Amino acid sequence: MAQKIWSMSTTVRNPYRLKDFLKVLSQLDGEIWNHENQIRFQIMLIQERLYIPEDNGLNEEQTALLQSSRPMSYEEAKEIFEAKRYVDPAMRGRTSFKPLEKAGLAFIFEQRIIITELGKELLSGRMEIDDFCFKSLVKWQYPNPLSSDFSEKDGYNVKPFIAVLRLIGKVNELCRLRGLKEKGISKREFGIFALSLTNYRDIDTQAEQLLDFRCKLEALPTKQEQNHFADTFQSSYLKGFKNATKGNVRDYADNAIRYFRLTKFVYIRGGGFYVDLEPRRRVELENLLKQEDGSAQEFPSAAMYLEHMMTLSAYTLPWENLEKMGEIARNIFGDIQFLQKQLHLESVTDMRFSDNLLELKKQIGELRLLRMELQFQVEKNNLQEREKIQEVIEKLQNIRKLPEPSSIALEKYVYKALNILNDAVLIKTNAPQGDDNEPTFTAPAGVPDMECEYENFVGICEVTMLNRRDQWFNEGQPVQRHLRDYELRHPGKPAYCLFVAPSIHRDTANTFWTAVKYEYEGKKQRIIPLSIGQLAEMLQLVVQLKEVGRVFRHGFLQVLYDKILETQKFSGSNEWISEIKTILKEWKVDILTA
Repeated sequence: MAQKIWSMSTTVRNPYRLKDFLKVLSQLDGEIWNHENQIRFQIMLIQERLYIPEDNGLNEEQTALLQSSRPMSYEEAKEIFEAKRYVDPAMRGRTSFKPLEKAGLAFIFEQRIIITELGKELLSGRMEIDDFCFKSLVKWQYPNPLSSDFSEKDGYNVKPFIAVLRLIGKVNELCRLRGLKEKGISKREFGIFALSLTNYRDIDTQAEQLLDFRCKLEALPTKQEQNHFADTFQSSYLKGFKNATKGNVRDYADNAIRYFRLTKFVYIRGGGFYVDLEPRRRVELENLLKQEDGSAQEFPSAAMYLEHMMTLSAYTLPWENLEKMGEIARNIFGDIQFLQKQLHLESVTDMRFSDNLLELKKQIGELRLLRMELQFQVEKNNLQEREKIQEVIEKLQNIRKLPEPSSIALEKYVYKALNILNDAVLIKTNAPQGDDNEPTFTAPAGVPDMECEYENFVGICEVTMLNRRDQWFNEGQPVQRHLRDYELRHPGKPAYCLFVAPSIHRDTANTFWTAVKYEYEGKKQRIIPLSIGQLAEMLQLVVQLKEVGRVFRHGFLQVLYDKILETQKFSGSNEWISEIKTILKEWKVDILTA
């Protein structure tokens, strides 16, 4: 029996891009899914720069067009596609369609493209990405009539998302019974035991095997021995799965966790190494796992399965009644009261919950937002401790070595850094967050990564892990556009943009230099390009000030920004970027000796 480990799509690693892919596909809604339209779909993705082919085979003009921000015509995109001379050009469109099908956003039925009810809700903006992910994943199953790779005859009988929730719950239960710490499952354990969970009947067995593996691993004295043991075990345990290469296991696990995290039913703990059930969703999880054992439903025909996947009302959530929703509301309200006491705020002692289900859902949404705001205040207070500041510095300095994706980690720790730099009125991240206030993904396209308000000035912050020429392509124009839009919304105060990257590419520097010294859309801008290391230096200054009983004020920050913007001192963008190091050093000395 040849099996495969299951996976989310690796074609679209960013769940937010599914909506962009779907928007393009919606132009073909109802049309025949033939070779012509499969090719057409891929060309349209290139046209919208949602798919960027490798530049081999392209001429300089085509490469430059892909890297520019000017609108691309369909004919230009077609020429780029045809220049690649693909052996099976239609296969490219089919591959790009698969993630949409797997997510339940679109299907091919009777050879025609169908955008589902779930897809239409997402496109309309009536459904948020977390709700979409949950409502899609809770139905996802193998076998299903549309997939020949994961058939019943090969032993598949599983809803992967549900089965993984049950696996984590079972591992925690075993830990509790054996007097061990309950901490969910590690990312390595996820790759071995969750991705290979092809039948719901194996959940308990695999939980036992997982815990046995963990105990043997943790008993080894050195990291080297642990890595050798884990690699050997993984190779042996997954040898029956034909796609379980080391690279696939790592990529599939990372991608699945990324999608699962967006549902807000799991969270990351243990310094980013462990995946656990979200305690703030206890009521929902308990009721979901009472209703679902992880087994796949039977569908006699593809049409019945399609109807199930396409219709939102086809799946009833077990907590969507007044009794359970009331319990959820009371739990959140209890969290709020605890946080208010912790912050020495006046605590609301009682609250009336609506007896109308729709109104109660709205109340729960508002309560969750309030809880997040209070959790943020607690975290901001904690970030003023020297140990916490030092921890953020170390995370920034080792950003590529952290267990979470580095792009998410950078947004997370730059956000913390900005809150450490003291007396802001508001530091707002646009990254989606779980109930634990941890980012579930990076900020979506079209908005700044962060927005900052101070008493005397305002600004945005943009971050990227890119440091080659693609940094300029992906960030140059969008950063300037975001800042200009923000300036127009905040006309009363000077507006700055802090841009943070591992290093500043010369093309990016030149683009920002032009906007700072001359203009962008007819007016100069205030863009401050810093390396991650330079931001960490600024945090070291905060620690030094604390050691002598002083605090960092936002006025210090504005002084630094304005010094960097004194372009008359520099002959060009290269000198500008290289001299920021000196400006930063002198600024720190001035503050410490004042």
